[in-house]
Amino acid sequence: MKEVTLSHQQIDTYIKEYFLPHLLPDPPAYHFELTDKGQRSTIIYLFLEEFKPLVLKGTKKKRKALQMWEGNRHLRSHGIKAPEIIYIDCNRKPFKQFGCYFVCEEKIEGKICEELEHTTDFLPLAAEVFTRMHSIKRARWGRIGHGKQFGFWGYLQGKIKEKLACLITHGRLFSEKQGERYWNWFMSYKDIISSYKSFSLSHCDPHLHNVLINDAHDVYLLDNESLRYLPQAIDFFKLQYHFFQDDAEKTRRWQEAYLAYLSDKEINEFNASKDFFHCYVLLDFAQSEAYTLSRIKGTTENYLPYPLSFEKARDLMEELIKG
Repeated sequence: MKEVTLSHQQIDTYIKEYFLPHLLPDPPAYHFELTDKGQRSTIIYLFLEEFKPLVLKGTKKKRKALQMWEGNRHLRSHGIKAPEIIYIDCNRKPFKQFGCYFVCEEKIEGKICEELEHTTDFLPLAAEVFTRMHSIKRARWGRIGHGKQFGFWGYLQGKIKEKLACLITHGRLFSEKQGERYWNWFMSYKDIISSYKSFSLSHCDPHLHNVLINDAHDVYLLDNESLRYLPQAIDFFKLQYHFFQDDAEKTRRWQEAYLAYLSDKEINEFNASKDFFHCYVLLDFAQSEAYTLSRIKGTTENYLPYPLSFEKARDLMEELIKG
């Protein structure tokens, strides 16, 4: 369910009375299209006379609007392609009138990966862009505007405990005994994970809707409000399952394409903790699916898990833990 629902009249009023006067001294003719693309935000395509196409986004959360702007700016400053933010409106007056804050960015022409006929054609491009992004590092983990020097292992412990508890509560096929076994396996990696001294710039929400390719084969990253500095393997495995689910051949080609950009030292560091972060990502998928299924009791006939079913994620975790 969307956070924000605006009528055609409300959108027109905002554009005419608030947006255009800030953007241009002589407001041009315009038209707009209200889309169904935003999962939690209102997404509007805006076309101004003699101006590049724009995307206007409405969100209830001021923090999210600021993070959209901050994320796109951060990527672009490091040479990673993302839409340019044209305008951000976090003023209270329009929020009181329309119930949301607004961000306007350039509209990039191209196809999101969900629209591509053959996702394997995208493999080399994705591998190059994400390894380049993951090569941007710093000593602090967490959000791009903040971050912490210490405490990463403690943070992961809390997340793992929380997700296992949720699985036991909502996943009928997941017992307390399994939860204890998984916990002990994760804790066996304490020394390796605690030794992390460098973290990679990560998208954290790299699914099929958030990666776009234009006709020149440039890759643009969209919806960048979740950017964080984390171990790169988290993004790596999220990408793998969002794009290829459990297709063994596509997964093999993805891993080869990605690892080809890493040095021997980077590959060794990646391999030392890859099973831990692989299982951590699967745990996140399993917990999310178990929770969702618990909320839609009796209506699962047409439900499509994304990217993995609870059972498949659990089975893949079992394979990793058993070694």
